[in-house]
Order: sequence, then C-alpha cells, then structure tokens
Amino acid sequence: MNRLHKTLVYLGVIGSCTLLFSCGKLPKITDGVSEQLASWRKQHYDSIAYALSFNIPAQQAQSVTGTADISVNLLRKQPIYIDFRGDSTSIKAVSCNGKLCKFVFSNGHLTIPADYTHKGKNSVGIEFIAGNGSLNRSQEFLYTLLVPDRASTVFPCFDQPNLKAQFTLSLTIPKTWTAMSNGMLNSQMVNDSTHTLNFHQTKPISTYLFAFTAGIYDTLTFSKNGRTLTMFHRETDTKKVEQNAKTIADAHFNALSWLEEYTGIPYPFQKLDIALIPDFQYGGMEHAGAIFYRDSRLMLNPNPSINQQLSQQNLIAHEVAHQWFGNLVTMSWFNDVWLKEVFAGLFADKIVNPMFPEINHQLSFLLSHHPRAYSVDRTQGANPIRQELENLLYAGTLYGDIIYHKSPVMMQQLEMLLGETAFRKGMQNYLTSYAMGNATWENLVAILDKETTHNLKEWSNAWVYQSTMPTINSNMQQGSATVNQVVDMNLIPMPMIVDYLEVTKDTLVQHTIEISNNKQQIPLANSTLALLPNATGIGYGRFTPDSTTLAWILSNPNLPANETARASQLVMLYELYLDAKVGQKDYLNHLLSTISAEKNAQIRQYALNTLSSIYWRTLPAETRNEYAPAVEQVLMSILDSSAMDASQKRPVLNAFISMALTPDGINRMYGIWNSKAHAFGVALTEDDFTSLALTLALKDAPAASDILKKQERRITNPDRLKKFLFVSQAASASKAERDQLFASLANAQNRKPEPWVTEALHLLNHPLRANDAIGYLKPSLDLLPEIQRTGDIFFPKMWLDEAFWGHSSPEAKRIVEQWLEENKNVSANLRGKVLQSADLVLRLNASK
Repeated sequence: MNRLHKTLVYLGVIGSCTLLFSCGKLPKITDGVSEQLASWRKQHYDSIAYALSFNIPAQQAQSVTGTADISVNLLRKQPIYIDFRGDSTSIKAVSCNGKLCKFVFSNGHLTIPADYTHKGKNSVGIEFIAGNGSLNRSQEFLYTLLVPDRASTVFPCFDQPNLKAQFTLSLTIPKTWTAMSNGMLNSQMVNDSTHTLNFHQTKPISTYLFAFTAGIYDTLTFSKNGRTLTMFHRETDTKKVEQNAKTIADAHFNALSWLEEYTGIPYPFQKLDIALIPDFQYGGMEHAGAIFYRDSRLMLNPNPSINQQLSQQNLIAHEVAHQWFGNLVTMSWFNDVWLKEVFAGLFADKIVNPMFPEINHQLSFLLSHHPRAYSVDRTQGANPIRQELENLLYAGTLYGDIIYHKSPVMMQQLEMLLGETAFRKGMQNYLTSYAMGNATWENLVAILDKETTHNLKEWSNAWVYQSTMPTINSNMQQGSATVNQVVDMNLIPMPMIVDYLEVTKDTLVQHTIEISNNKQQIPLANSTLALLPNATGIGYGRFTPDSTTLAWILSNPNLPANETARASQLVMLYELYLDAKVGQKDYLNHLLSTISAEKNAQIRQYALNTLSSIYWRTLPAETRNEYAPAVEQVLMSILDSSAMDASQKRPVLNAFISMALTPDGINRMYGIWNSKAHAFGVALTEDDFTSLALTLALKDAPAASDILKKQERRITNPDRLKKFLFVSQAASASKAERDQLFASLANAQNRKPEPWVTEALHLLNHPLRANDAIGYLKPSLDLLPEIQRTGDIFFPKMWLDEAFWGHSSPEAKRIVEQWLEENKNVSANLRGKVLQSADLVLRLNASK
C-alpha cells in the first residue's frame, strides 16, 4: 500500500450512520462485535482477504507498526465496518479503492462511508500502530493470542468467526530472530539489522486462528511419512529437549494420520509447525498450521508419571484434532465454542488411549471430567453447555469447566445413543458439508438426527440448553432397588445410560439402565451388600445411595476390585461431603486409608488432590494442625517404600511438600531442597527446587529469605529466572512487600504474563496467610470487569479462583455477598464466575 501522508477522520458517532449513508437499515455500532453487527456483515460481506505486514523493532519499548490491505466483496454499494480496538491516533492512514478516505472511528470500529465503496470487490488500505495487549511482547520474543475477539486489538479486521478470510503475512524482525505463522515461509530478504519474512497465503480461516510468533528461538525439524514439522522452543536444558523432542513430534504425526483415517479428509492446511512458549497462557492454542503450547506441558521432567505422559499426548492430540474440528469447520458464533472443544477432547481420547494399554481409560475419563464439571454444576453460578452471547466482548466468559468437562460426558452419552458407526458417519458428513466454512450445533443435530430413531432435539434440550446436575437416588429393598432422577422445578430430566454395580459376598453384578423421568427397578439378590451408583462412570449427576450402601463404601475404601467403580465412589463421596451427608472425620479417614492402600496411580492421584483440597480449603486451622502428623505419616510411608517406582512417587512427594506443616515435615522439605539431590528416588529439576524454595518461604521456614536468595542464584534458564523474581515477591515474609505486589496488579501491564500472576496470587492468598490476604478480596472483585476486558479467556476465572482459594471465613462470605449486591449490573456470565469460585466460602458459612 502506498503511504498516505494525511489521515482524515470524519468525526461523528456510528449511531448517526443512517443519516450519513443512504443504504437501508444499518447495524448499530457499539463496543465490541454485537450479534447484530456480526449478522449484518455476514449477510453483506464475503470473499475476504488480508495482506498484513508488521515491523517489529528490537526494542520492546518501541511500537509495532503495520499495514493491512483488506479485500472484501460487497453485495451492494454500502459502508464497510472494520473492527480496530485501538484509538484514533493509532490509525495513520486509510484508503479505499485507491482513494484517500474520510472515515468514522467510534467504539472500536472504523467505518468507511458508502461514498467510497461500490458493489463487488473493494480494497481498503490501512496503516496503523498495532496494539500491544495481544502481542505478548518480551525483550526476546513475542507471540499473538487472538481468541476469541482479540485480532482487532492488533490489526484492523472483521473480527467474527463466520467471516473467514485468507491471510498473507510479511514480518520485518531483528536479524537474530526467527518467526513462524499459519502459512509456509515463501521468501525472506536480509537488511542491515533486520530481515523480512514473507509467508504464503493461507486457506480461509477465522481471525482468532490467525497467528505468528517471532523471537530468539531454537528450532528442530522432524520428518515422517512425507510430513515435516518444525518445533520452535527456548528450552536451555539440552537433556530435557533430547528426552522430549522426538516424542512430541511423533505424537503430532500419529494424531494427523489417525484423524485423516477417521474423517476421510486429508490434513486441510499447508503445513503444521509448533512453538513451545514459556508461560503461554493456555496449555495449547490450535492456530491453523501453527500450534502454540505452554512449554512445560510438553517438555516433561525426568521420571514423568504415567498421568503426565498421558496428559502430554492428549494435549497434542487435542490441538491437532482442532485442525479439523474448529479450523476446517468453525462455529458460526462463539455460543457454540463448546462444540469445537468437545470434539477435540473426544477425538484426542480416541487417538491417545490405545497408546497407553496399561491405563484404564474409562477411569481416566471419569476422573478427568466429572469432578471438574461438578465443581461448576453444583454451584449457584452453574451455566448450560450452550450459553447465550450478545457480544463478542463477553465471549471469553463462556469458557470454563462445563465446556471442557460436562460436554465430553454429554458427547459420550450421545455416541452410545447412536452407536459408533452412525456417529462416525455423521461426523464425516458434518465435516464434508461445512468444510472451510461455519456450522452450528443445530446443523450437527440435523445431520445426526438422520442416523437415529431417537428425538435428538429433545435429548439436546435436556443436555445442552439447561444447567442442571440432577440428583439420582438409589434405594435398596429386599430383592430389588429403585432408582429415580430428581431435577429442579421447570427443568427437564436428563436421559442417560447409567451402570450400577451390585456387590454380594461372592460376586459383582453390573446392571445397566436408561433413566430419565421414570423410576427404574433393579432386581437384586437377597444377599446384596451394596449397590454402587455410576459404576462405569458414564452417568452424570449427584448420586445418592441408600444408607446401607454408604456405610459399606466408608468401611471398604479399597473395594470393589473394579477400579472405575472404586473411583466413582470417591467422586460421589466428595459431593456427599460437600452436601454434609458424610461427616468430616469419616471422609478424611476414608481418604487416608485409600491413599495408603490404593495400587492404581490415577485413583491415588485423585485421592491426593482431594485430600489437599479438603485439608487447605475446608478444615479450620486447628483441625488441620491436628491432622498434619497423620497426613505426613501416610505420605512418608509411601515415599519410603521400595515397592513403588519414582514416577508414581512424584505426585506423593508433591502432596507432601504441599501439606507438610509439622517442624519435622518442614525440616524434611528443607533437607531435600538443600541437598540438591534425588528425593526418595525421584529426580528433581530446577522447577522442583524453585517450587520447594517458594513453599519453604511460605511456611516461614528458618532463614526463608536466604533460601529465596540462594534459589535465585541457582536458576540458569533466563525465562525461569524472570518468573522467579516476580513470583518470589508473593512468598516474602514481609506483608508490606506482598501488599505492594498485589497493589501493582491494578495496572494491566503488571498482569502479564498471566501464569506468573496466577502463581503469585496462589501464594498471596494461601490459607496460611488468609488473615493478611482478606484485604485483597474486595479489590480483586472490583478489578474483575477490567480483567475480563484486558485478560485472556481463562484469566478472569483463574483470578477469581486464586482470590478465593485461601478463604473460608464468614468475613469472606460477607465480602462476596456485599459485592454481588452492590454490582448487580455486572454481566450474568461474570456474576456466575464469582458464584462458582466462591462456592466453598458460601457453603462453609451457609448458616452464618
């Protein structure tokens, strides 16, 4: 684009557009992308392409400048509404169809009057200063993260998922840097201190899927079966790279081959490369052809547990599955964002599970999804799988554990309802019908409905469109049992398949029933000892057994032999404990007995996590101190055992470090940290010793300040050192220093990188410092609307979780209830997030 030396801004408000432009009824232009604006543009614009260029200076303080040449086809002569969430001073020049252009800039939108446009293809040229908020800049690298509506914070565009476009990109970067993007590298030109990289045009993708990263990276390239994958990373531990790199690459190749075979559709984009980024906000982000990961999720430490290995492989398969489910076919509007996530999770499981034949994968499914889905569905802030969305400004609030963990349970039930063959046929039809386009949940239901005699619309209404965690009661009588489902008034019972396990003295008998609004009878033997609900973990809800079964479960922590049934009872017991239907002492003793004797690593890990949660979040300090010696004794007995390998001991060691409170326990922690050696056969890394140092400081170990200073000198990786210097402030013994750190978070610039902030908040609000931290709670809530505007999609909920996690006092309850009363205008989704995160505080003080 030729540089224009003059920018003319037509001052006015978009609401007057009907006076400015005589082209029929026009959309109202407000902050963000409203559903009305998105719908209007979808009806009037198509055939969109972007040619983008960015000049990225070596100095972080200098602005990133750019140009955007936007091609768009108009159905008639009409205005062009372009999203750009900078201010008017960031727009340096605008042209339309080769002419200097007057434009209106208001509410984050640049409007080109119809006077400059014509029916058919139009070209808009814009010179601009890129916004920093979604560029994630540091001194040595940067990366974009544009989901759900952040593309327009970086460059002018039509920032909605159903206006797909082809992107061409040119990056001018320091000569020592390298870069990657969605398209293949086409050419590069070297200058004195910079070089310019030009990337091929992409296939049509949504703006949130456009991405690039540039910086000082090492690269490794792998090839297999005609495919090539380049990995960008900043890891300085060469042994860690050597241990993980080939495994990471092979996992991508395997996932690509599996998905091509299952879908019948070749990989839909030009190439696939990956970037492993320090403290990336998410586990991964599926940009078309350019997946970004948090480096620590893939670069595993020595002796990784089987769960860590499974998690690594599953994350990779999840992001690769998105290339078909989300990228090839994209939701029309972000109210269906759950759809791409549930399919990525579903197919990741199908890809990865056969790689770990030693793992009980239904058990893994149960422990991965049900507890986290219940953590939302049990609260006053519960939301349905598919939520309403009037404006993309609030799209980030739709993300959460219902999308990622209830919808997989729903989809598992749906696949069982249809059968695997019909389900696969429907998936293939869905991908073929909407390839390189957009689709809704209703579009998919219409396709799947042809493959079954069941009424999927009614089924969908129960599972997808309402928020409910049904109560499913079972009651044994002589020779039979009655099972019934109870839902709140005005809600639809959820049709589901559920398995019950009958326990007799000599046998285990599985009973499969379909339950909705009807009572079901299960025939039992006269010698039945217990009837265990949801034995295979496929059902969903608040399972409530009869008193005889509950007593049997509490008395037999390591029975039955069926692992999934055993785990399902643990999940059920936690819900009963929260509902005060199981006593605190009984439940704690049951957990300790389970941890002592459990042989399955996944179940032990769940029990450890649950114990830690109850220990810190629900026990009064005096009760916690009473239980601490018993907890430490149980964990130490496992760590001292020679019967368990190092990979299984690691989560036990982590639990010990988290929960140790006695002087002997803290001395043991110090001895591990000070020795810089293996602990109980577990090889410790720089990250492990850093975590130990922070925890010792938090627990006021002797010479805590010296421990932090010594750990600072030990850290060799520059990215990890920067993180430690930030986070260690939160572990300081000085309340004034901690207060200063928290106060600094009021500035949005100090809330990045977000994983650093989350870790710091975890220390600031730790239960051991709850009395000091109670003063942070109201300011944390007051900042929430701004955090929702400026943070990435998961950050508002993480901010809330860390703000509440250490608090259990009546004062915390009073603060949250008063804040909700005084802030009734906060969006319903944000209000729901507050109620989700505050649930334990509200429960523990329900009568106060």
